Amino acid sequence: MTQFKKTLATVGVCAALFAAAQANAATSAIMSVKGNIVPAACSITLSNNGEVSFGTIAASSIRNAPAGNTLAQLGTKDMTVTISCEASAAMGFNVTDNRASSKVDLSSTSFIDPAFPDDYATETPNFGYGLGLASNNAKIGAYGIALKAAEATVDGKATGLAISNDNGQTWLTADIVHPLAHGQRIVTVTSAGTAVPQLFTEAVLPMKINAAVQTSSVLGSDEIVLDGNATVSLVYL
Repeated sequence: MTQFKKTLATVGVCAALFAAAQANAATSAIMSVKGNIVPAACSITLSNNGEVSFGTIAASSIRNAPAGNTLAQLGTKDMTVTISCEASAAMGFNVTDNRASSKVDLSSTSFIDPAFPDDYATETPNFGYGLGLASNNAKIGAYGIALKAAEATVDGKATGLAISNDNGQTWLTADIVHPLAHGQRIVTVTSAGTAVPQLFTEAVLPMKINAAVQTSSVLGSDEIVLDGNATVSLVYL
């Protein structure tokens, strides 16, 4: 009888422990969902290592400016921007003038001739980029940048161009685009007929660089060295 009571007592203790475990068992669990979404790796390159050369210019060619304009024209040079991505991505670029303090303010009487036959003269100050200072500390002149949608390609096919002046909130299409010199205009490619930035792996964007300088009566008779410098930066959209 005594042994039987001990056995019952032991069973009773085990049952009590099991009931306590039941009372403390979790009725819910936390699930976490993690991961990383990263933009495609993209790079930007400029033809000729980014150098736009107007070569050696005869001083006599800037002695006088055309009628109605205070600036002597240097003509137009070509530059190509290429954006390459490892996977399809929506990308754009902007341009920031690193010589902004040296640019001649553009106007209706101090302007740069059109980069394209169907373009307009560059008269707006924010479209002009500085060319450095002459030895007498005079501002040498200004240059502009223009892109034409008809010359741009995306993954080997024709594309359109669009601009945004509000950090990508809104977009406007354009046949000819002029990047603003203070970096606040994003230029991108679009599907034909829309203003929506297009996904691509490679965009090839030819540009025209057109420049004009003040006359020798302002710049002096010393050698003049053009010193334009700007940063072309990728913008993820």
